[in-house]
Amino acid sequence: MVRFLSRLAPGLVFGLGFLAVLCIALMIFYFFNHIGFPLNLEMMEGNIFQHFERAAAGLPVYTAPSPEYIPLAYNPLYYYLAVPFGWVFGVTLPTLRLVAVLGLVGSAGILARLVYIRTNSRWWALMAVGLFAAAYRVMDVYLDTAHSDPWLLFSILLGSYWIDRRSSRIGRLAGVLMLVAGFWFKQHGALFVAGGVFYLVWREGIRRSWPYWTAAAIFGPALYLWGGNALFGAYFHYFTWEVPRQWTQVNVQAVSRYLWFITKSYPALALAAGLLTAHTVLRRRGELSVWHVQLVMALASGFLGALDPGSSNNVFAPMGLWFILTGTLALHSLWLRVGWVQRYGVHLFALVLAFGTLTYFPWRYVVSPSAGDSYAEFISTLQNLDGPVYAPQLGQLQDDYKLYPAVGWVALEDIIRGPGRSTQNHPTSRLLLESVIQPDGPAYIVMNYPLETDPLLGFLADYYVREADWGARFAPLRALPHRWDLAWPRYLYRYAPDEAAG
Repeated sequence: MVRFLSRLAPGLVFGLGFLAVLCIALMIFYFFNHIGFPLNLEMMEGNIFQHFERAAAGLPVYTAPSPEYIPLAYNPLYYYLAVPFGWVFGVTLPTLRLVAVLGLVGSAGILARLVYIRTNSRWWALMAVGLFAAAYRVMDVYLDTAHSDPWLLFSILLGSYWIDRRSSRIGRLAGVLMLVAGFWFKQHGALFVAGGVFYLVWREGIRRSWPYWTAAAIFGPALYLWGGNALFGAYFHYFTWEVPRQWTQVNVQAVSRYLWFITKSYPALALAAGLLTAHTVLRRRGELSVWHVQLVMALASGFLGALDPGSSNNVFAPMGLWFILTGTLALHSLWLRVGWVQRYGVHLFALVLAFGTLTYFPWRYVVSPSAGDSYAEFISTLQNLDGPVYAPQLGQLQDDYKLYPAVGWVALEDIIRGPGRSTQNHPTSRLLLESVIQPDGPAYIVMNYPLETDPLLGFLADYYVREADWGARFAPLRALPHRWDLAWPRYLYRYAPDEAAG
C-alpha cells in the first residue's frame, strides 16, 4: 500500500499543479469575458454604478432615499477609488469591473508571495492561488463584478502581510492603516483591524504599541463617527450603520447556514487550518502569528455575514480566503513535520479534496457572445415604449437609456427588511414608487420574474397588467448565477389599473 501511494504521489503533484494553472487560466478568461458585458452581471451593479457616478461628479453618495437613487449599505472607499480610473476609461460599468479585477490580482499576488516566503516552494504558492481561483463560484462571483469585495480582501491581506513581515514600526503602522482601509471598503473589515491591533499589542505591549491603536482609532471609528456625514453625505451613518444593523437574525438557520457552508466548501482546508492553529495556541504559542489571529477574525466575519439571511455568499469570502491561506500553510507544515503525512501523501489527497469541493460547471459563468446585440435590441424596445419604464432588478442603466424611477430592488428591500417585518406593500415602497402607482400617463414595468409573485413589489400587480412575456428573447443578457439568481429581463407590464382590478 505504501509503495502504491508513493508511486501515485508524483502524478498527483503534477495533476494538482495542472489543475491550479487551469483554474487560474479560467479566471483570467472570465476577466475578459465579463468586463464588457453591457448589463448587470449581478443585481446590485446598476445601483453601485449610480454611486460611482455621484462620486465622480463630486456629489454626496449618501443622500435621502428618492425615486432617482437609494444608497446601498456599504462603506464608500470603492466608489472613490474608482474615480481616477473613470477619468481615464470613462464612468462606466467596465471601469468599475476593471478596478475590482485589479484588487483581485493584487490579492492573488500577495497570497502567492506569502505562501512562497513561508514554504520556499513555488508549487505550494501555486496551490494557494489555484484554490483562490477555484473558489470563484463559492465566493458568489463577486471577484470580478462591480463590487468592493476584492479590495477588502486585498486590504486585509496586505495589511496583515506588512504587520507580519515589516521589521520597522513604521512598516507595521502602515499595515494597520491598510487594515483600516479594508474597513472603509466594507464594514466587516473592522474585525481585521481589531485582529491586527490585538496581535501587535500582544507582541509589543500596550505602551510600545500606542501608535497602532491610536492610528486605528483615529482613522477608523473617530473618522467614521465625526467625519462620515460631512465627507460622504448626511445619510452616511443611516445607510452604513442603521440600515445593516436591522438585518441581524440570531437563530438556528443562521448557524446552520454558516456551518454547512464551511463543511460543504472548505472541509479539508478548514480542518487543517483549525487543527494547526489550535496546536500552535496550545503547544507552540511562541510561533503564533498574525495569520492565526486573523483566522479567528475571518471566522467571526463569516458568522456575522450568516446572521443576515438576505446576504449573498460573498459575505464568506474573507473567511474562505483565510481557509485557503492558513489551510495551505497547515498542509505544508504537516508534510514537513509528520512522517506518515509525507509517506502516504495525505497532504496531496487533502488538496484533491479541497479542489473537489470547489468544483463547478464553468460554462455557466461564460456570458453570451451575442449579449451586445441583445442589449441593443433591449434598449430599442424600451425606447419604443410611450412612457417611462421602471425595472427594479436593473436599478439604473448607463447612458443608453434612463429608467425612471431608478429604485433598485436590493436597495429598496435593504431599508425596510428585518426580523418580523413584512416587505410587501410597505409604506416606504409606496412613497418612493408613487410615480409608478399613479403615473401621469402610460407607464411600464420590466421584470426578470413575474411581478405577481415578487415578495417586495407584488402589490404593483394591482395597477399593472402583463403586456408581454419575451421568453428567451433577451436571455443573452442573463446575469451570472449565484445565491440569488437574477436571470434576465423577461416580463413587460403596462399600467392599467382598471384591467388589473378586473
